[in-house]
Amino acid sequence: MMTDAVLTDLNYQKNFPAHHAESLSIMFAEWHILFPKQKQDMQCTSCRAAVCKFWGMMVDVWIELEQDKIKSKFKKKNVPKKNKTK
Repeated sequence: MMTDAVLTDLNYQKNFPAHHAESLSIMFAEWHILFPKQKQDMQCTSCRAAVCKFWGMMVDVWIELEQDKIKSKFKKKNVPKKNKTK
């Protein structure tokens, strides 16, 4: 859900000079669940930038972890070759 929200917001920003409203609401709602003492206001420009940057970095880490899992599944194990006998 969060990955979709971040990607939708990034794609929306390519076409318009604003954030995607629904995606922004999801990001702020999750922010307030995870960090209840760290209040962020959706109307504040720097707060929006901070929350969007945080979720963007988190999604990058999650994607990287998923790619590492996929690579490790298909990675060949290094098995030493058997020596030929004469």
